[in-house]
Amino acid sequence: MTPTNTTPDLAQDLIRIHKVITRALYTSLIKGREYFQSGFPQPDLLHGYSNYIHCLSEVLGSHHRGEDLIAFPAFMKVMPSAPYAQLSADHHAVEMLMISIPQALKDLSGETPNMGLQPIVDTLEKLSAIWEPHILLEEHFFSREAIKAAIDLDEQRRIGEAASTYSQEHSGPPYWVVPFILYNLEPDERAIMAANFPPAILNELVPIV
Repeated sequence: MTPTNTTPDLAQDLIRIHKVITRALYTSLIKGREYFQSGFPQPDLLHGYSNYIHCLSEVLGSHHRGEDLIAFPAFMKVMPSAPYAQLSADHHAVEMLMISIPQALKDLSGETPNMGLQPIVDTLEKLSAIWEPHILLEEHFFSREAIKAAIDLDEQRRIGEAASTYSQEHSGPPYWVVPFILYNLEPDERAIMAANFPPAILNELVPIV
């Protein structure tokens, strides 16, 4: 969602959420490999890692569904040359990969954490192979120049607000997801993203760091 007192910029909104997911994917994979080899030094780290993977799965899924249901149908009307079939096929492939995550998180909390950690790492490695070319394709076809030429500011605002609302309503719990999104961004980007959330939510859910 683009705050009402700023100029909407769907292309930058897209890049920003891609940055969140990219950093989270990289961090999850690096730490997952480390914990698989050396174990979790303390129980709090296992719990935190499990919550982090849950948030990655939630944010990734709601982002892709928001594109398929809201952004892409609007874009198709004015930017028909983008490879929507390929992008949606990528979304489906990612969705199929992430099906294993809930059970893996349950296994992660069991007596043998590596029984859950191995499928998590395997899934993240496969996801990484899809993710980078996927976002490069999206950011090429839905660049600032392309969107500006095809979609007026009012419509950009409408699409952005609808997609953001959908994502917030279909990912959770918010007390995990909101900090996850904001703290996977650099401070300047974090401030812009924070404007998407009601102040009451930020004051209650987001730690001051």
